[in-house]
Amino acid sequence: MPNLNDYYTDLLNWEGVAPTPLVRAWPAQLRQSVEADIVSAVVESGVKGTNCPIRPRSTNQSIGNQVENYTIPLLQQHTSAFIMGPCSGAGYPDKTLTERSTRLKMPLEVKATSDWNPADSNRRVLTSSSTKLRNQFTAPIHHLLLTVLYTPATSHATIDAIRLDFLEPSTSVSVRLEASVNHKILSNGPHHSKVI
Repeated sequence: MPNLNDYYTDLLNWEGVAPTPLVRAWPAQLRQSVEADIVSAVVESGVKGTNCPIRPRSTNQSIGNQVENYTIPLLQQHTSAFIMGPCSGAGYPDKTLTERSTRLKMPLEVKATSDWNPADSNRRVLTSSSTKLRNQFTAPIHHLLLTVLYTPATSHATIDAIRLDFLEPSTSVSVRLEASVNHKILSNGPHHSKVI
């Protein structure tokens, strides 16, 4: 199975971009500092056990987004060594994690799930393009995946836990080659089309 480092090497080659280091191993001290700050923020915010209001008739994806948008600001109010901030533009990552003292900026991907199952093999997409990562981060790049675990109810979702995955170059990933189109490609394509 490929790992994250292999994936980025192949992706850059596929994109025709010169090799550049897009993932670095977490130094123990930095990892411990991030973990301690977020653990403290979880405790101080009291986010675990709180109820995130859910809009009526929300899809599972929408519920996940609402849970993320509820949880991250609560945590951010209580972090002291790091700032969880926006990461503008589409694609990976959702957010940035910036160390206050050094200004080191790291990719922070946020996910939410109501059913954490260690045997579950359903995909959780991280990234399919290196553009945003290359444009907004410089080496060394340390990747953090933050997952909010919640229990859904009719009108709310109860926040159960926060999981941190400190992704390493050796972290195994599942790679699926995808092709996509958009309106511009379809409008300008050499293929036949007809609007009825």
